[in-house]
Amino acid sequence: MKVLIPLLSKHESNEEFIEKAVRKADEVLLLIVIEKEDSSFLKAADISSSTHFLEKVKKMIGKKRKKCEEFTEWGETSTKIKNTAIINNVDKIALLKQENQYFEDLVKKLREEKDLRNKIEIIKVDLEKIKEEASQEKNKENEKKKDSAEEQKTEEKKEKISEKEEIKKIKSIANQIIKTGFKGIDSIKKFRLK
Repeated sequence: MKVLIPLLSKHESNEEFIEKAVRKADEVLLLIVIEKEDSSFLKAADISSSTHFLEKVKKMIGKKRKKCEEFTEWGETSTKIKNTAIINNVDKIALLKQENQYFEDLVKKLREEKDLRNKIEIIKVDLEKIKEEASQEKNKENEKKKDSAEEQKTEEKKEKISEKEEIKKIKSIANQIIKTGFKGIDSIKKFRLK
């Protein structure tokens, strides 16, 4: 069975959704559609983050030992989903249920294509739980960044202290040389950095 999963939100990386979407699948096609419209999930400015998200979902599917192909398309989302589904002769289009007008309009457009009408599967998962998990993950990432920044500041402070100590030692040796008088290189060999 060949399954198309259009990545329409940042929530398709949910384990429950992936499990339901790829059940009985031999091959999975991941599709990202980049639009110019502000109402769409992915805008041209989001290419980098969407590519990273695509890789995350691809790894999750790989863990389920499914063959996975990825597509990035530019244009109108419903048209690109229809074309990809028809060209690749998919058996199922797995969509994560969303509670917004954009999603409802998209499903309506897809169902207008009679070849796809029976292939659409809308999978419902607890989006609040997903959002909470995403929020927790983001908090963990922020904590790691904060800890990393603090470690870097600590290292910089240590380096500055070490540098200051080194300067003090050099000044001390210079003062000793001045006090004893410089009579040649042999007269300063006895002073060393410790």
